[in-house]
Amino acid sequence: MNALTQRQNNFLKALLTTSTVEEASQQANITRKTAYKYLNDPDFKEAYRDARRDAMQQVTTTLQVTSVKAVQTLASVLDDTEATPSAKVQASRSVLEFAYRAIELDDITARLEELESTITD
Repeated sequence: MNALTQRQNNFLKALLTTSTVEEASQQANITRKTAYKYLNDPDFKEAYRDARRDAMQQVTTTLQVTSVKAVQTLASVLDDTEATPSAKVQASRSVLEFAYRAIELDDITARLEELESTITD
């Protein structure tokens, strides 16, 4: 992969912090036409994809850390003698729903790994 130019790097950073290509091109001080030229460049596409993946990994890590607090909060609602029955039902429903999804995800992951191993063998 070729290194990006300074202008491409500026546009890439702007893309990650704005909601539209127009805003990113303005922030990076390039024309809209140049922005779309960059977006069609294979090296830029790869760098953009990598940057987005890195950003999502950071988000995922934050979610994983925060999820412990979320589960503790749900558990405290279940244990709270002053919580309304409605709040307890909602907390219970959430805990069960997430537990079910986690098992489902584990099952899907195992099936995918099995399929991948048969393909590569």
